[in-house]
Amino acid sequence: MNSPTMISRLDILIYAHDGRGLGHISRSIAIGMALRRLYPELKVLFISGSAFIAELIDSVSLDWLKLPAYATTITKGKSRGINGPSNYTDNELGALRAEAIKQVVEIYRPRVVLCDHSPRGKHRELLPAQEVAKDTPWILGVRGVVGAVPQVFSEDARATFKRYFHKILWYGDEAVLGHSGLKELSTCFGCAPIACGYVSRLGELGRWRKSEQPGLKKYAGTISIPWQGEETSAVVSNLAAALKNIGPDHGQWRLFLGMNGDQPGQDLDQLFADLPHVQVEPPGSRYAEALAQSKTALIYGGYNSITDVLCLNLPAVVLLRAMQDEEQKLHLQLLARHTGNQLRILPEHEATAEALEQLLRTQLAQCLPKPTIKLNGAEIAVHALVQTIHQCLTPQLLP
Repeated sequence: MNSPTMISRLDILIYAHDGRGLGHISRSIAIGMALRRLYPELKVLFISGSAFIAELIDSVSLDWLKLPAYATTITKGKSRGINGPSNYTDNELGALRAEAIKQVVEIYRPRVVLCDHSPRGKHRELLPAQEVAKDTPWILGVRGVVGAVPQVFSEDARATFKRYFHKILWYGDEAVLGHSGLKELSTCFGCAPIACGYVSRLGELGRWRKSEQPGLKKYAGTISIPWQGEETSAVVSNLAAALKNIGPDHGQWRLFLGMNGDQPGQDLDQLFADLPHVQVEPPGSRYAEALAQSKTALIYGGYNSITDVLCLNLPAVVLLRAMQDEEQKLHLQLLARHTGNQLRILPEHEATAEALEQLLRTQLAQCLPKPTIKLNGAEIAVHALVQTIHQCLTPQLLP
């Protein structure tokens, strides 16, 4: 049997930590999809702990490794780590994942590693791998609006970046978000970021499905509530009342309703039992198909959901959770200046039945102009990664 050092090296390892939302892994998976499409000869591997990896990758030939998942709960807008589905504590998961990632790096010997959001990982889990791969260029990918996230801008994060990282990829559009985010990153890390544009997993998935024709708008709308938070029960109850008043005249509604990650959750789907024009199902791969065939959408304001509706140029009602880092709030405010009425923002605590009904009716009647937001960030990120490989192909790095 060949030893690992006799096998050709992995070209690109992509890591994204996981938590409540899907933004980190959806961006990373989109870039992995673009790598497999544009450079099919390269060896690419994605690694994360999210339970939604398979659904997000869909039928694309991007290979992946599953780590035990992190879990978080949110209290008064502040996220806190709790026991994961494997029942290890948050601290234990950080230590276990650190060892697993280090072993992956030792075995596969990647030429380049891309990680999302934080140079050190969510719980410092990247540090052991970085220490054993000192000669491997690490690249940091950062969303367009970071928010008040200590893991990204701390002194320790800056020191880690200086020691191991070569580039920053910024997943935003300067025409929409301005230059302040780029300047903040440049000042913090002493490295000018590469402005890629928004990274859209749905857009990249559509390129893999290029032979398929866009679906007709046969659904009234698609609603995504991927996980239950402090306000979810009230929001869903009000939503049921709103959809009852709207009725079936506009078509079927598809509601993708997730459970509470740290508790059994409530049987909120029973609120729609007497509404035959509302189909309730768990989050999964059918969401993209439903969204593409909808007249409007109701989503939360995470990066993944926002890029989905931007990619489809779909009018949407965007629910805003009250989070202390205020990333989503700031991001949506900047987007709204550029997109006009495409995104109607509604804080969760203001999501009454009347407000939901009015906004959904308004968005059903919307006719949007051609979009102008830069959504090809995955391709630009890929070219930056491949350029790094070529720059580092010195004799000692060859297979």
